[in-house]
Amino acid sequence: MKKWMLLTILLIIAVSPIVAQPQKANPVETANPIPVEGEAAEEITGPQPVIEVPEQKFDFGYAPEGYYMAHSFAVKNTGEGELRIQRVRTTCGCTSAPMKKMQLEPGEETEVTVVFNSARYQHKTSKSAIITSNDPVNRSVRITFSANMDETGFPLEVEPRALDVPRGEDPPKEMVFEIKNPTGKDIELEMIDYTADVFAKPEMKHEKIKAGKSSEIVLKLADEFDAAANYIKASVTLQVKGLEGDPVIFTIPVKGSGPS
Repeated sequence: MKKWMLLTILLIIAVSPIVAQPQKANPVETANPIPVEGEAAEEITGPQPVIEVPEQKFDFGYAPEGYYMAHSFAVKNTGEGELRIQRVRTTCGCTSAPMKKMQLEPGEETEVTVVFNSARYQHKTSKSAIITSNDPVNRSVRITFSANMDETGFPLEVEPRALDVPRGEDPPKEMVFEIKNPTGKDIELEMIDYTADVFAKPEMKHEKIKAGKSSEIVLKLADEFDAAANYIKASVTLQVKGLEGDPVIFTIPVKGSGPS
């Protein structure tokens, strides 16, 4: 009996180190951190692209509620490698930002057009679009725009304030907007932007408007724009000089037409 007990004890002592020895843990794979805005991406070899967006802010100024307004931002590749636009996202469902071209060779340039839907906005707002590319130094670039749908402080009168063309109908060959100056001061109008993919260059009847007088701006569709096939989401933005304080900016939008 003592022999069996002794053998059992010796067997337990011999086996215990094997049982107690801890197993080596398998290494846990960790995902590479996703670069956040402004963070440098993984280093690349060879010629490197450089994204450049010369204009990163735009103000539509005073604008009516319930319409689309558009502005195009230039995007350039000033580096020596191919620039690949990987993603363009907006901070609001009210805004789209189509990019004309997603790959740019060195020296090439394209446009990203922000299209803002002001429906249900009755105050000033600011939105953004974020362009992500393979630029290893400046991975993400933010472009912003603002618009003010609270027009209580708008000093001019525009008739009509905007144009809504019924779907399926042709827009007028000439879309005429009268701009009245009730301010008591002589002013000067300057056109700072228009949707060139939709409109030919707008015609201004008089850039200078005396107090109590009016002028007209005439919009015509560009020859290459097919209103029967494409819904219009376009605008023209003007600046008013001659009033106290900063220049006043306002936008005249046009929407509609397209397939019925």
